[in-house]
Amino acid sequence: MKVAIFGAAGSIGKHAVWHALDKGYQVKAYVRDTSKLMLEHENLTIIQGEINDYENVSETVKGCNAVIWCVGIPMKKYTGTPSLDGHKVLIKAMADNGVFRLIDWATPSVPFKNDKKSFITVVPGLLAGILYKQGKAEMIAIGELVANSGLDWTLVRFMAPKDTLYTGKVKVGFGDVKMSFNISRSDIAAFMVEQVTDKQYIHSMPIIGS
Repeated sequence: MKVAIFGAAGSIGKHAVWHALDKGYQVKAYVRDTSKLMLEHENLTIIQGEINDYENVSETVKGCNAVIWCVGIPMKKYTGTPSLDGHKVLIKAMADNGVFRLIDWATPSVPFKNDKKSFITVVPGLLAGILYKQGKAEMIAIGELVANSGLDWTLVRFMAPKDTLYTGKVKVGFGDVKMSFNISRSDIAAFMVEQVTDKQYIHSMPIIGS
């Protein structure tokens, strides 16, 4: 199994790299700054590039069985829509190379048809609309783009990632399961890596917590 991980040097991405390697996958780790991923492994290839560089992104996804997107969205004012633009490049590159499995992330601010009205599906969106208006708008646009991409996508939603130890215990729901917002970044990454072969949440947006 060969997997491309974008944002591989980030706070969740680096855990995704470790979990994918632990499963024996060949990993192409796409990073902006190679100095932030100080890791060597026989199954790891580190690629430096920007997410809006089509040629580099296309070369990275070529021959892969799946793509995991771990690039974050700034939680403050910023210029343009860098993550949305990067997604457009990625989706085109995947389609051009015949790669269809995409595992992405969002927050419950992105609505899904299976959501049940509850605290976790309503309040985060309201707060984000007040505190992170630009980031929320871009995230919703990304959700719509991914959902209409024609790919076999999964959008993993979560709220409060923490730098705590990996537990291997993740609750999954759509507003119908009681869970804590707090969740280990390593657990998030592991869940995303599991979706490479798990078909349960294709074309779905599960909410995960602890």
